[in-house]
Amino acid sequence: MRKIKFILITLMFLSGTIISCEKNDSQSKEEPGNIPGMGDAGGELEIAAPFVLPPGISIVGEVRGAGDSSVSLVGENFLRSESNLKDYEGMYGSGGQWVLLNMVFENTTKEDQEVIIPAGCVFEYNRDDNETDDNNYQNGICLQEIRITIFGSTQLNVVLFLYCVNKGKEGSSSLVSYIIRGTSTSELIDFLVDALRYKMIDINDFAPEEMDEYNSITDRIQEIVWAITNGSGLTQADKDFIDDLSDKVGGI
Repeated sequence: MRKIKFILITLMFLSGTIISCEKNDSQSKEEPGNIPGMGDAGGELEIAAPFVLPPGISIVGEVRGAGDSSVSLVGENFLRSESNLKDYEGMYGSGGQWVLLNMVFENTTKEDQEVIIPAGCVFEYNRDDNETDDNNYQNGICLQEIRITIFGSTQLNVVLFLYCVNKGKEGSSSLVSYIIRGTSTSELIDFLVDALRYKMIDINDFAPEEMDEYNSITDRIQEIVWAITNGSGLTQADKDFIDDLSDKVGGI
């Protein structure tokens, strides 16, 4: 009898421990609208792996906004301006409605080099540049891997189209510099990155005459990002929209 009681007590203790662990796991799960450095959550962006340039590659000067933050859709206005487009040698990424960045890469080696900006990489605005307002500019994020080739012994002036992760804050500005931090630790962002991995959303997936379609798609994706960073999470309609996007040719 004592042995049976001991076994029952042991089983109750173990089951209680398991339930307790399950509760702790569920409590530790990330919640939409409460990701450090994103939305209105406050805190610092949390990074899983820092961004690193390959040997021989450097960024000349600073990473700065390429668009005018006084307009509502930075990227759309930028794309409509031929005077803007002729100043740059390449456009990369997806988004750009609110965060559009300019940077110059330099390759000091004689060999061609490839810079890889990983999906989920976050760009943090440099608060030291903002003397009049406290933390009022948006951080940006790259939702698909970006590959940029810099030929040997050359510089390359590019524009990056990114998504905003702080709804309600100012868009990118040439008055503010940005820091490439690295890939986000957010599981919710990682889910979105994985869902978009092979979808046609990059600026280079669209011909010049297809920019209206590009803007329509990326407008909606920006709203989806905000549902994660500032809202209550993805809806089934959001997931269906992503599923219905065209796949890249060859799944690349």
